[in-house]
Amino acid sequence: MLKKIVIIFAAILATAYLVFVLFFLDIMPAETKCRGVEIVISDNDMQALNIESIERQLKQKGLDPKGKEMEKVSTEKIEKMLLESSIVKDCQCYKTHKNLIGIRISCKRPIIHVYDQAGGEYYLDSDGAVIRSVQNAIYLPVASGDIRDEETQKSLVNIALFLQENRFWREQVEQIHVTPKQEIILVPRIGNHLVELGKADNLEKKLSKLKEFYTEGLNKVGWNKYNRINIEFDKQVICTKKD
Repeated sequence: MLKKIVIIFAAILATAYLVFVLFFLDIMPAETKCRGVEIVISDNDMQALNIESIERQLKQKGLDPKGKEMEKVSTEKIEKMLLESSIVKDCQCYKTHKNLIGIRISCKRPIIHVYDQAGGEYYLDSDGAVIRSVQNAIYLPVASGDIRDEETQKSLVNIALFLQENRFWREQVEQIHVTPKQEIILVPRIGNHLVELGKADNLEKKLSKLKEFYTEGLNKVGWNKYNRINIEFDKQVICTKKD
């Protein structure tokens, strides 16, 4: 009998506690203030975005939640503001039980730094999306010249992706230049020559041929003998000697 009474009493206490907790949590948001923000940035291997810059943006836009009543903090406004940044791919903002505002950001990943003929400067990600600025200096291949439309940007993205996947060429190619005829010229780090690629097609085949020429040719005659090396045509490497 005593055991049954204890069990019933414990059940009543548990129920009372649950009711109290649910009631307490229900009224908490209206009576508590935000302690700050908790920011996590993913897909940010190159440090293209930093937490300090996000905190600064919140203050500049009057959206810093710290010290505000939790119920008055608009997570939707914070999300909308952060998504206006061209580096942000996705953003989720929410309230936590610790009276913090959680912010989870996924970044676009810049793969090439573009300086176009009109004086524009921006980055492109692997999907060809334009990123207007990044928070920190990032070492990436530079593209310059007559970059006039999305088709040209797509060609540059394809080249940049190829460079990323090939260590030798990633370390060798410093700049990609687009001519008025929309042909590609590569500027290598080693040697005082330019590589005339033609159109941005058959990259693996063309650059494999060039690498073989480097190994069998330039390693023997010297890397400064030619000022231009054309690999546009199939099974040919056309060199122009320096004057």
